[in-house]
Amino acid sequence: MRIRTLTLFAVLAACLWSGTAWASGFDHAPWDRVLKRFVTEASRVDYAALQDDAADLDRYVSALGARSPVSHPQDFPTRGSQLAYWINAYNAFTMKSVIEHWPTKSVRDIGFLPYSFFWRQKFVAGGARYTLNNIENDFLRKQLQEPRIHFVIVCASNSCPRLQREAFTEENTERLLEAAARFFVNEPRNLQIDRESNRVTVARIFTFFDEDFADYARKLGKSPVGHPLLDYIWIYASEEHRAALESLDNPGVRDFEYDWGVNDVNAPASTGR
Repeated sequence: MRIRTLTLFAVLAACLWSGTAWASGFDHAPWDRVLKRFVTEASRVDYAALQDDAADLDRYVSALGARSPVSHPQDFPTRGSQLAYWINAYNAFTMKSVIEHWPTKSVRDIGFLPYSFFWRQKFVAGGARYTLNNIENDFLRKQLQEPRIHFVIVCASNSCPRLQREAFTEENTERLLEAAARFFVNEPRNLQIDRESNRVTVARIFTFFDEDFADYARKLGKSPVGHPLLDYIWIYASEEHRAALESLDNPGVRDFEYDWGVNDVNAPASTGR
């Protein structure tokens, strides 16, 4: 009887250990379901419908609150897994806050001051409290040093990048970042090259974070345009845009106005001009 009991305990322990090891990765599936159900092909969000059925979003936000690369580094051993966590967290926390304050015309209306949405509201990740600015600047920019995050973190505004309908994971992060960079750079609302006036107009995200992009181009030693920011854009530009950029001579650079209108499915979208 004693042997039988010990054997049973050993089997149970092995099962528990196996289950724990299997569950050590982070499950982004609830967030993926949110994106596929409530984000349109045009990357607009149905916030009203999500507010009525937020079970998956709540489940995911709760999971983010329990574990993070800071609190459980063993669960996020690679750069890809860390990027996936913080990109998804930024977007999920943003969406959660918007539906908590729905209806709203802009995230700048959430909070006491126009930009307090980013630096005053705090969200729980791995048991610690962070603002969206913390997530973007401390983790994604400073720690992970990834300029392409500017094409995938979305602050629920028209001039933000298009919200992708697929959750980031350790396995797909590089593919999604690369695709997002090429898409964003070549969208007409984000890049306009005027050869006659020797001028380039870019999305304001490029000028907001100019050094992130310029530093990356410098590190690669890429200088086909002779302007660090435009050299970065050249990396992801289409062949047509590359040729146009290369034809310029010390071009002037300006940016489009930033449209802070909410990216709701029923709200007007911005053209960037």
